[in-house]
Amino acid sequence: MSFSTRLQQILNELDWNQSELARRLGVKPQSVQGWLKDVTPRMDKLEKLAEVTGRPVYWFFTEQEENIQKDTPLLSSPEHKDKITKKQKLILELFDDLPESDTDIIIKELEVKRRFYTKKLEELLRKKKHIS
Repeated sequence: MSFSTRLQQILNELDWNQSELARRLGVKPQSVQGWLKDVTPRMDKLEKLAEVTGRPVYWFFTEQEENIQKDTPLLSSPEHKDKITKKQKLILELFDDLPESDTDIIIKELEVKRRFYTKKLEELLRKKKHIS
């Protein structure tokens, strides 16, 4: 599935048009129009897109059912604020039982992992631009 397909999917799910998304991202509607024609935005725009849509950046580059369950609410949706998954609950319970020194280490490790995946995504996007 291409980025443009996922972008159109989220526009449909949120019932937004291109202009609305552009306004929320602080870009011109022509930028969104280009993205829908398979132009990949820069990483800073992808991060903002993830923020305003409630979907992680990687979601825009995955197959429809890959990595995210169909019934998982958007991170920004009202029902998500009061509802956490079983895995999230388990993680919180385990995390709360750890000494603070360990929680600090885990947080740092997760931040390193997030930076790693962000760099990997940036590399893939650069390679895609060179191939296109």
